[in-house]
Amino acid sequence: MSHDESTAARLARSLWNRAIKLGIALPITPNTRLIENRGDLAFYPVLGGDHPTKWCFPDSFDNPNCAWLQAIKSLYAEPISFPSSLSPDAGLLLHSLIRNLRPRIIVEVGVFISVSTHWMAAALLDAGIDPAGPVIHCFDDFGPIHKMPYCESEMLEGRLEWVTQRLESAGLIDYVEFHVGDSSPNLAGARERLIAAGGVDFAFIDGDHSIRGATKDFVSLEPALNTGGYVLLHDTFPEQCGMHKGPRYVCDNINKIGSGTYELCEIYLAPLNYGMALLRRIG
Repeated sequence: MSHDESTAARLARSLWNRAIKLGIALPITPNTRLIENRGDLAFYPVLGGDHPTKWCFPDSFDNPNCAWLQAIKSLYAEPISFPSSLSPDAGLLLHSLIRNLRPRIIVEVGVFISVSTHWMAAALLDAGIDPAGPVIHCFDDFGPIHKMPYCESEMLEGRLEWVTQRLESAGLIDYVEFHVGDSSPNLAGARERLIAAGGVDFAFIDGDHSIRGATKDFVSLEPALNTGGYVLLHDTFPEQCGMHKGPRYVCDNINKIGSGTYELCEIYLAPLNYGMALLRRIG
């Protein structure tokens, strides 16, 4: 036995030998871990029928006595929220993650109209966390939003002011700090400050969806990401979200791109399965 063999490798080899002695059939490990065609999976939700034209906020989520929930409901009522914002179902998933993980420092790359920002800040509020501690650092150029497929609405100016006003009305602005400009150099510039504050425990990357842009955002973030910390990527199934290839590329190459080591879990979304991937840094 090699002295360089890790404890995990020794354990795996021991279990393998024991299974052989007991006559247990073991699965064959594929040469590649990448799924070439997700549509071949036994369970892989795809859109059926007519494409939706708006997000539908479920009545079960509604609470007229909750200011932040009403603020989010009003965001989903904006035509510009579809289809680029998180769906209400995906937003609730993000909210639940933050409530359970209780991250001390969050980074958000790509604010758009702040739907995801609202969900995360509301989770911190609901968890009773003092906004003087955990802060959501939001990186976005806050440039114009133009018309796109399935959306005829635009916001050509004033997006930062519009988002700020919405967060103020929801009572969530104290959890948020904006970093205006190109996300990757701004992330690199804020790195030492984030590390000094205790490091990043959770990051939501939903900005530049090109391979180059998504990779740069991840690489700029990673030095400040704590071991055990999480990165959530949106729009990870290119074939269902307009062929945006950047998040998929990061998923498939994470342990080549990153200096750390990561485990990954793919997550399906409703009603449009644009996909999410949750990465956890383990080394």
